[in-house]
Amino acid sequence: MQAILASMVDGLVAVDKEGRISMVNRAAEGLFMLQKQHLLGQTFESLLDTPDLHNTIIKVLRTGVEFRVEYNLFPNQENIYRINIVPLKGENDEIEGALAVFHDITDARKFDRMRSEFVANVSHELRTPLTSIKGFVETLLDGALEDKMLCRRFLSIIDSETDRLTRLIDDLLTLSAMETKEIRVNLQNVNLVESVKNVFNIMGPQAEDKNLRMELIYSPQAGWVKADQDLIGQVLINLIDNAIKYSSDGGKIVVRIFNENGKTVIKVSDTGIGIAKESLHRVFERFYRVDRARSRVHGGTGLGLAIVKHIVELHGGEVFVSSQVGVGSTFTFCLPAGDQVSRCAEIDN
Repeated sequence: MQAILASMVDGLVAVDKEGRISMVNRAAEGLFMLQKQHLLGQTFESLLDTPDLHNTIIKVLRTGVEFRVEYNLFPNQENIYRINIVPLKGENDEIEGALAVFHDITDARKFDRMRSEFVANVSHELRTPLTSIKGFVETLLDGALEDKMLCRRFLSIIDSETDRLTRLIDDLLTLSAMETKEIRVNLQNVNLVESVKNVFNIMGPQAEDKNLRMELIYSPQAGWVKADQDLIGQVLINLIDNAIKYSSDGGKIVVRIFNENGKTVIKVSDTGIGIAKESLHRVFERFYRVDRARSRVHGGTGLGLAIVKHIVELHGGEVFVSSQVGVGSTFTFCLPAGDQVSRCAEIDN
């Protein structure tokens, strides 16, 4: 019995008929961060800031009815527990105590919240262009078709909104395939210097429209990695495209490639609007936008950086961001050298 209790992942606490703790297992000691001798004889009222759990225990002891409740036991922490409380009865069916089993459901609740937020975000992102398309179609059907100039303008907007929907759906499918490991990584020798130059050629017209200067700085021995050329190309396109979008006219974008501690490090820096400190840890979340209005003007789906993070992690690497509002941002990702799959350490320089 002692071996079974010690091996349980869930915390288990027995109390006597006065509600005082009479037995705990190892998981319960870890839960309350107290050793057994400091828990025995205590009540939940004395251990926790909230009296709710103690009151529920007393209710079970008085009524003999099993209860199942959910509590955030420590308000200053985001830990939610499902607690099953059952009465312990003696030979004459008299209540002699109660047994409480603590099951940590924090991750499950976080997942439920993320799923709800994801559905809400997708619905919102889809509704905006669909509402626009429907409005212009109704206007055309109500007689605007007779005005050729107005008709062409409305159709151009409908075409733009349709492209936006297509990009959103494509990004959702890409992200879903990565999260479910459906995308196969085709490892080959990739020259990152050439990959960046190709992206510069693709993005050249956009940079010229804003009079941006693009620079590539690399050390002679750096640039070759084992990676999927198409996927790494997508990472570079997403990062450089963002740098162009959020840079002011006449600014500069610099891509650096170098080796550090056996890793290949790629930095994409811009002189753009920057990202507030409180938003830095969230920029790789799906649909998170630092400035929603500005992002929509630039045609973003809110999924680009989430895709970047997944691609880099598929290659055994990591991605980071540093930024200062009004000065610019630097996105850094590092890839293991050769066939290494160890995680990269954050590069500060």
